[in-house]
Amino acid sequence: MKKRILKASLALSIFTGGLLNVNMIPSSIQTVEAATIKGTVTATTLNIRSGPSTNYRVVATIKKGETVSITSSKTGWYKITVGTKTGWVSSKYIRKSTSRIASSTVNNMKTIGTSKQLIIVTADNESTRNVVIETFEKYDSGWKKRNTFAGVIGKNGMISSKHEGDYETPEGKYTITTAFGRQVNPGTKLPYRKITADDVWVDDSKSTLYNTWQSASKNNGRWNSAEKMNISLYDYGFVINYNVSRTPGKGSAIFFHIAGTSGYTAGCTATSKTNVISILKWLDPAKKPIIIQTPFNKVTNY
Repeated sequence: MKKRILKASLALSIFTGGLLNVNMIPSSIQTVEAATIKGTVTATTLNIRSGPSTNYRVVATIKKGETVSITSSKTGWYKITVGTKTGWVSSKYIRKSTSRIASSTVNNMKTIGTSKQLIIVTADNESTRNVVIETFEKYDSGWKKRNTFAGVIGKNGMISSKHEGDYETPEGKYTITTAFGRQVNPGTKLPYRKITADDVWVDDSKSTLYNTWQSASKNNGRWNSAEKMNISLYDYGFVINYNVSRTPGKGSAIFFHIAGTSGYTAGCTATSKTNVISILKWLDPAKKPIIIQTPFNKVTNY
């Protein structure tokens, strides 16, 4: 979901996109990592620097075996926090511990039905913007974890009762049936819709086309507000099937897409371009993929 634009015609020229800052993360920068991704120091003594290279000054040191929180990353470097110390360390000397949800937890879930692919997005609490994204697949022997990624969600966190323009990511369980992008299909088995310069997503709660993908050139007064799809954050992504009943004011344009540089979205879930493509290639409509978005303490509710 993107920052709302009051006029569809205006949206075509100045629309700002799914994150409040539409500039994509440079190739050398990865998405902000969830604070719950921990790491352990493996070097005898590790310098913490003021920036992500040895050209920056040493501001503190940490010892082997200390646990750190990884808050962001740049090629070869992690920004970490440990106690009152914050700065950059070489990623070569940090062993990440990204396990969040055990496969046994998924095996005990009661609401997944016949799905054989599952994405779980967890936040520490309802207010945080940083999340852990984990993918699972069901085999004859049960559910197995495939990958763990870092991501970001709405500026104001997660909420179970979302409404239009609240900058919250909706909690809940949702189906995944449609992928999209400005680029050619990266290899997903999902139905893939190519975005054009004419494509918009209607966010006008008073429109009969609320929360649908439309062509701006065919508006003819049918909506007063829409969000432009032809932005770099949507080079690749998929629709999270939220508010499929299109209840007015309940929220629209909830996607899983490429993260920008602001560190949050206006309601979507986002991660690095590499991660998005990896997930798209994995998703298979025959396996009825679903996504669960929830604070960590509510995982067992599913």
